[in-house]
Amino acid sequence: MQTQLAKGVQLTTVISHQFKTNQIIVNFRAPLTRATITQRSLLANLLETSSADYPDQRTLANALARMYGAAFGAGVSRKGPTHNLQLAITVANERFLATDQPLTNQAIDFLQRVMLKPLASAGQFDQVTFDRQKTNLEAAINSVADDKQYYASQQLNAALFAEEPAQQMPSYGTIADLQAITATGLYDYYQTLLQDDQIDIIVVGDIDEDAVLQQWQQAHFEDRLTGRPRPFYQHHNTQKYVEQQEQQPISQAKLNLGYDFPVFYRGDHYYAALIFNELFGGSPLSKLFTNVREKASLAYYASSSIDTFRGVMKVQAGIDGDNHDQVLQIIAAQLTAIQNSDFTDDLVAQLKLGLVNDFESSLDSQRTFAIQALINDLTQEQVTDAEWLARIQSVTRDQIIEVSKLATLNNGFFLSGVTE
Repeated sequence: MQTQLAKGVQLTTVISHQFKTNQIIVNFRAPLTRATITQRSLLANLLETSSADYPDQRTLANALARMYGAAFGAGVSRKGPTHNLQLAITVANERFLATDQPLTNQAIDFLQRVMLKPLASAGQFDQVTFDRQKTNLEAAINSVADDKQYYASQQLNAALFAEEPAQQMPSYGTIADLQAITATGLYDYYQTLLQDDQIDIIVVGDIDEDAVLQQWQQAHFEDRLTGRPRPFYQHHNTQKYVEQQEQQPISQAKLNLGYDFPVFYRGDHYYAALIFNELFGGSPLSKLFTNVREKASLAYYASSSIDTFRGVMKVQAGIDGDNHDQVLQIIAAQLTAIQNSDFTDDLVAQLKLGLVNDFESSLDSQRTFAIQALINDLTQEQVTDAEWLARIQSVTRDQIIEVSKLATLNNGFFLSGVTE
């Protein structure tokens, strides 16, 4: 059931009797902009650890313990041109416990207190708490450089989205932007977020929908002044390959490739693209895995992934730096082989079965329902489980070949070891 609590504020309730917990998620969605990404990430840290009613992590943890060990967290993510700040709590369904406590009601009240009553006074966040979380976020961002594959992936992003600074940035922000944020400035931005962001509230479980609706109506949300964020970002195809290289003291080189791939979530070619990605590098049966890693022994790992909210495909491989040219050639050969119909119908059937099994397994996760409800609202389209399965099964080899020809290699980033 979907209910508009105000213009731009939507409550979605999903009745499910298969779980012994109920999950409540609040999503703040806004257009992705370079100026606000780091602010939103720091906000997530602050809201996860403190509020006016729970001023420190101990009092907050005690409140969760009183709800039979409810789990609460906050974080940020990106979908195409949209940035999402999320608060989520999972609480036991009181119907399965020997208690009269209205745990779902208490969990909703807890979320409302956290989001509407931050730890702030005199127009700024509590300075001590702010400084602590700013330091924690700085440490977390700095630690990313220790993960060389992730570092290489971010450098590829910088090249792949050269025309759009916001798309270049990781969803958690940058040190440079973090240093400029103040407790007063962040509080001012939070007030703007509460007024302007699209808010999607999703409640999943064995719940009383009317009671949940009534409780959220009491939050008295106001109409949003800004419109719905766009669901997709269209990557610019440069039609040429440009590779950047960097050396660091590492033993295993990282080769990351970025392709223009104009296929979008649930749009034309989408279901064929899912199978194509499994065939190219998205599964242990893929050509990258079997030919680059296993047969040629040219990579410690090699895989592909598609981003159907930004229209790109990426390949990542861990290799011996001396094999750079050979690996680049053999990766290109795997894509050409698919474009030339060099794969069997039996393999396609196995890949379809794998996708179906993964999809059906995901239905055992309560979070899947919440994620799907958010994406349905973002794209303004809904596909039933049966429709999804039927569309996967109906994909033909000609459609896989056709979608493979949409991939154009644009950018590469090669991180290699320091030469003596």
